[in-house]
Amino acid sequence: PSENGPFEALLIREDYARLEKEILSLKEVIPDFYIGISHHESNFFTKRNYRFSEIGENLGIESLTLPKVYYRDENDHASFRALRAIDEGKLLNDPSLNYAPGRHFYSREELERIYDAKWNQVATEVANMCEVDFEEFHTSLPEFDNERNVSNDVFLRTLAEFGLKKRLNNQIPFHYQKRLDYELDILISMDFTNYFLIVYDVIRFAKLKGINVGPGRGSSAGSLVAYSLGITEVDPLKYDLLFERFLNPERATMPDIDIDFPDDKRDLVVNYVVEKYGANHVAHIVAFGTLRARQSFRDSARILNIPNYKVDQVSKLIRPGSLQESLKENKRLRFMIENDQALKECYDLAVKIEGTPRHVTQHAAGIVMSTKPLLEVSPLYRIDAQTHVIQYDMTYIEAIGLIKMDFLGIRNLSIIDRIARKIGNGFEINTISYADRKTFDLISKGHTTGIFQLESDGMRSLLKQMRPNRFEDIVDAIALYRPGPMENIPVYLKNRKNPKRIEFLHEDLKSITESTNGILIYQEQIMQVAQVFAGFSLSRADILRRAMSQKDSMVLKSMEVEFIEGALALGYDKELAVKIFNLIYKFANYGFNKSHSVAYSMVSYQLSYLKANYPAVFYTELLTSVIGDERKTKLYMDECRRLDVSIKGPNLNLSTYQYELINDEIIFPLTIIKGISKRTTEMIMEERNKNGSYHSFYQTIVRLKAHGLKKNHFERMIDAGVFDQFNQNRLSMRASLDEALQYADIITIKDSRNQISFDYDLVSEPVFTKVPVNRKEILAREFQVLGFYLSDYPTVEYKNKYGTDGIAAISPSSKSYRVIVKVDRIKTHRAKNGRMMAFLSLSDDSGVIDGVVFPNLYPQIEDKLAVNDIILIKGNMREEGSILINNIHIFSQ
Repeated sequence: PSENGPFEALLIREDYARLEKEILSLKEVIPDFYIGISHHESNFFTKRNYRFSEIGENLGIESLTLPKVYYRDENDHASFRALRAIDEGKLLNDPSLNYAPGRHFYSREELERIYDAKWNQVATEVANMCEVDFEEFHTSLPEFDNERNVSNDVFLRTLAEFGLKKRLNNQIPFHYQKRLDYELDILISMDFTNYFLIVYDVIRFAKLKGINVGPGRGSSAGSLVAYSLGITEVDPLKYDLLFERFLNPERATMPDIDIDFPDDKRDLVVNYVVEKYGANHVAHIVAFGTLRARQSFRDSARILNIPNYKVDQVSKLIRPGSLQESLKENKRLRFMIENDQALKECYDLAVKIEGTPRHVTQHAAGIVMSTKPLLEVSPLYRIDAQTHVIQYDMTYIEAIGLIKMDFLGIRNLSIIDRIARKIGNGFEINTISYADRKTFDLISKGHTTGIFQLESDGMRSLLKQMRPNRFEDIVDAIALYRPGPMENIPVYLKNRKNPKRIEFLHEDLKSITESTNGILIYQEQIMQVAQVFAGFSLSRADILRRAMSQKDSMVLKSMEVEFIEGALALGYDKELAVKIFNLIYKFANYGFNKSHSVAYSMVSYQLSYLKANYPAVFYTELLTSVIGDERKTKLYMDECRRLDVSIKGPNLNLSTYQYELINDEIIFPLTIIKGISKRTTEMIMEERNKNGSYHSFYQTIVRLKAHGLKKNHFERMIDAGVFDQFNQNRLSMRASLDEALQYADIITIKDSRNQISFDYDLVSEPVFTKVPVNRKEILAREFQVLGFYLSDYPTVEYKNKYGTDGIAAISPSSKSYRVIVKVDRIKTHRAKNGRMMAFLSLSDDSGVIDGVVFPNLYPQIEDKLAVNDIILIKGNMREEGSILINNIHIFSQ
């Protein structure tokens, strides 16, 4: 019987007649009926259990051992109780937090000690009667209906053949046909026909609906069948990609085709799958938000009632990673924990609960489909009214025969999609040239801000050194610019500059690494080396690659012998064989999947192409995608200025809730203004569309006040420059606002049906209150509501006065410079000699740059320098692109 349930209530009231009647009524419904006896460390529970057992005996109902299990081990009780307190918002010492010990998974010895022997015996008998056929819980993908009187295997072959002919203009070279037949034979023999047809159908639906599907992701880009079916846009033979990296016939693993869709269209695709296969057959996959280090400490502190000031002091010292790592690395944190008993107790509790699930959510991309209703084969959890998630993780999903499909919502595809629609005239992103000179010129100059995978400072520096002139160079750059491979960049660049001086460990490596300037970059190259030097099949080579990357010592030991023996059999000497094996072992740790790099590079190239050839459209959609992100908005806005892309501030008669391109000018949205929501913007637009453009300041206030806009809305729009079209000083408009609002109240008339009209003849329009222009105040208010400067920049006045260059004019070759900048951020640091230095984030109207002030200078200006100061700096450019500041003059503000 449930603790605190209706049966227990009757027992406590000693209403035995009613209790027996209720139990018998249940037994009539449930023939195999028992009374479960749970355990609790209290005299009350001991008496309760025996009383229930006696009642059962009187009614001819057996009792059995049925402990409640909330956690695994006995010592987990403290953690469990803490988690319950966190969940219920109570203190740990709250008396109502009634979670006593004894809810762990009992050992046999504990069961025999705690429970009556006859209860244990009945429980054993019931357990022996239970039979579970786990095959009943096994399922598979839904069967794809090809709507033709042929098998799915035949249908897949036919689709692939016709698809490849279409790709290659009806001219299929022999090596393409051979590869296609090889892949199809493997897919069909491994029973993956259904999977491929389902993926094909999903992508076909998306394309028919005009949804921009990504060119590919991961190792699936190495499949010619996927390319032929339109699942990917990557020709694997053109880029020397290997099918075995995707699907290995010697290693029985599920295929994994991840599909990218625009983030604003993903739900359409998921809904199609649900409608096609049924809501009971499709589910998302569970994911858990876990308690991380800082959060676990804060939650523990709250239930222990530790003062906030102490919690804040400790939380600032906790770094990403585990609590134990933070304690080990931070002396101050160790001192605080070790010398404060309350904090020590809090830390110990936080370590116990760190990493435990805090809330249930769903996997960002993964869904599963089942031929059986999912509720028959797996536990489900309802996230909301429409969304179910399967509670199994990936291991169990595969064990019951399901395959996870990842439908990812990608922001960059949404940007490409919107740009293509704005270009119009039948523009298709998948038909662009991958040898466009303007695109490579942009990439080679490092003008890749806003470009997927290519916009970091380090990557842009690499691109400027590489000067890519073919698509494969971008593929290499994306694979190289990662931890690990980065150390090979100098060698790569040196060999790229002097390809004739490349020294290969053996001539047979040349055909494998010549395209990557003599170094190993890709996992596929490791497989090719094993094939060439040891005679491995590509399937076997993939097993070796996998063992190397996972550092599987048992497999590696035997495969190293196999590799060397294979090399000897092919005529290579043992010394070379060992060197080659060690070479690929070293690179296997961070070799990149070339199929993935090619697919990623396609998206990078497509965005670069659009930026190079349609810059105004590109920036319009790029800026729309980062509304709300002040840093990126400023970054992209500054680049627009440098590249002469015209941008205009928010406009009362033109702006919407996103960036608009009008007459080759990018118009900022009203939603860029803090406090102006999309709904407020829509009201402004509705009034504009219904009653025409806004022609005067006072008329605008009258019309929009009637729609519910308040004084703070108007102030923010004035400060952002929305009303600049009325040719009045912003400060004058601010000073005239109260009178304007009173004027609106006087002339606004509401009839008995709540219809609003305006009597402009009732009183005269007010006269503006004139306020002198104060440029600094205007800019300060603009910055406050936008988060950046739009109409002007505080440095411009000083730059014009002193004749200095802007940040954009500084180059690595500059021996010395002088530039006027604004201080955006100051980060202090204690140097090795114990003296303070500072790292500055600086900006002007032409760009942003970082500056370094060393200890010889910083103490002189430490008490004077502040964020938002305008300063004149002198110094030199450092190699990594920051400024070494030798002298600072602070202008009075």
